[in-house]
Amino acid sequence: MAKKLENPYADRNIGLDSPEFLSNGKKPKKKPSVKSTWSKLRPLLTFVISLVIVLLLVFGVFHYVKEHYFDPVDVNDSAVVEVKIPKSSSLSTIADILYENNLIRNKQVFKLYVDFSDMASKLKAGTYELSRDMSFDDIIYTLQEGNVAADVIDVQFIEGRTAEEYGQKLVDNYGILKNTVHYTELITTGGDFVNEFTFLAEAKAKNDAKPADQRRKYLLEGYLFPDKYQYYTDASEEDIIRKQLEQFDKIFTDEYWARAQELNMDIDDVVTLASIIEREASNVEDFPKVSAVFHNRLNSEEYGYLDSDATQAYALGIKNRYNLTGEEKNTPTAYNTFWNNAGYPGLPAGPISNPGEAAIKAALYPDEEMMQEGEEYYYFVATDPETGEIKYSQTLEEHDAAVLEWQDEWAKADAKAAGEQ
Repeated sequence: MAKKLENPYADRNIGLDSPEFLSNGKKPKKKPSVKSTWSKLRPLLTFVISLVIVLLLVFGVFHYVKEHYFDPVDVNDSAVVEVKIPKSSSLSTIADILYENNLIRNKQVFKLYVDFSDMASKLKAGTYELSRDMSFDDIIYTLQEGNVAADVIDVQFIEGRTAEEYGQKLVDNYGILKNTVHYTELITTGGDFVNEFTFLAEAKAKNDAKPADQRRKYLLEGYLFPDKYQYYTDASEEDIIRKQLEQFDKIFTDEYWARAQELNMDIDDVVTLASIIEREASNVEDFPKVSAVFHNRLNSEEYGYLDSDATQAYALGIKNRYNLTGEEKNTPTAYNTFWNNAGYPGLPAGPISNPGEAAIKAALYPDEEMMQEGEEYYYFVATDPETGEIKYSQTLEEHDAAVLEWQDEWAKADAKAAGEQ
């Protein structure tokens, strides 16, 4: 009987009857079952899903807490809310005030935030300007830095008044300044304003070039533009003066500067003349006419002196008087413009008041009819003290007659003013 041969394709039977060992002596690899794979992946997927759920919950809670407790009350509302924090206020009191003004969402959260930031002892009393778009940090920083909104006060500077009068008014009428010491120093020297404003630098250079006895009293006189301003009650002398100088710079336009050059005048000449016009005429409608008289004198070799009582009165500190004595007129000063041995021809050392725009414009645009060649007016005199009416004359004879007519009325007005002082 023939011998049965062994199957030469024994390995091919794998998968049919899955022998325990292959022909090479190794066990065959089993295919992983779906059940086995899921059992391995399930813990990982469970962890990932749980982590995502936890993160979503944390994010949701964080967003909710942030939105309802920490965020600004209204990010679109920047309107100023004035808040007063009394002295010795506790953190709880401050939180109550902020909450009552709808500046924070929750008092307890605010207090915890301040305590956690270690800022409770650093919040200061005062009056503050806050808004509903401010965050906790914004509010805390403001209260810590003492960004106090001082009370605002309206200050009216009247045309034709002197720098000295302005300073005293700030002390006596408004209480912004405690005294005029530093203010006087600034209006005398110009301080750092000389470096900020070109017109002041030019005025200073012009003044410094003169002999000592012909220099002006206050460098800033004439440039403290009279107007209505708003100042904080704790404003400094620099704050007050800077606003006036900025306003002057705004008012004195390029047109005015070009006109001054046409008249062969610089800014200081214009302001000086305008200040005299402001003091000599009571009514605005007289400004161009008074200006014409002064221009006629300045342009004349015969009438080169202004003969203005106002300039000498300024130098001597005389106020509310029509008449100067002979001695006063003959007193040498840098502002004496009388046609005598004590006075100087032309304009005085500097402005004698702070003129408004009407006077500045009049200095630049005098009444042309009163300046026509052969019909120039060289004199004027105030008549009725009550109305401030002025009479203009072309000749000395006409002028002397007007003076004689009204001198008694001036004397009465001077006596009345002296009695009221």
